[in-house]
Amino acid sequence: MALRLLAVSDVHSPKFLLDFVAALKRRTGECRETSLYIFAGDMVYKGRVEALKSVLDALYSVCGEKPTIAVFGNEEFIGLEERFRKMYPSVKWLDDESIVVDVDGVRVGVVGTRGSLERPTMWQRRKMPWLWRVYAERIRRVEELLSRVKREADVTILVSHYTLTWRTLEGEPREIWPEMGHRGFEEVIRRVKPSLAIHGHAHKSRVLQVVVDSVPVYNVAFPARRDITIIEVEARVE
Repeated sequence: MALRLLAVSDVHSPKFLLDFVAALKRRTGECRETSLYIFAGDMVYKGRVEALKSVLDALYSVCGEKPTIAVFGNEEFIGLEERFRKMYPSVKWLDDESIVVDVDGVRVGVVGTRGSLERPTMWQRRKMPWLWRVYAERIRRVEELLSRVKREADVTILVSHYTLTWRTLEGEPREIWPEMGHRGFEEVIRRVKPSLAIHGHAHKSRVLQVVVDSVPVYNVAFPARRDITIIEVEARVE
């Protein structure tokens, strides 16, 4: 049984909102056939919580209202999580958390995280030096969640805002790769083998999909694709 989902990140509403709406309208037929929406972070611009409403209104109007799962990005600023949860209760927000939902009879397990950086940005090093520890601990936490969810679900999806592999960073300046993602997640993917993995953040990427030890990994950043991403995955339904 196949599950079809729509994934996107980095709309930075209102920055790319009109382009996002145009992409939805170009692919109305396809997006209406999806059963689940996944936001991989940075859906709003610089902490503008209210700007997500236009994204959801457009998506639901063009493609229909369906289960929506999201992670926070670096522009859904740390400290704003509860505001997003309260303003958009229809969205299942995951912050180093997991959920198993029934989608058309398929048990879909999603582990969601902001992700980790191998080297915090200069601003983070100055203002949030404790992030070094958070990034290291997060990889272990995500692996635990992913292993647990895989035992419960027919489809297991890892969603991160920061990149999960450096292989999808081709096109970005190489010197900043450590500040865009963490290769430790590649090892998690190899060990646990989820059905697929999704990330955003890499706006200039020229490599939008790779396979890590049989697991497809998608960069769904809107600025890189100038499009939404439709993904079909086979579910193992017993």
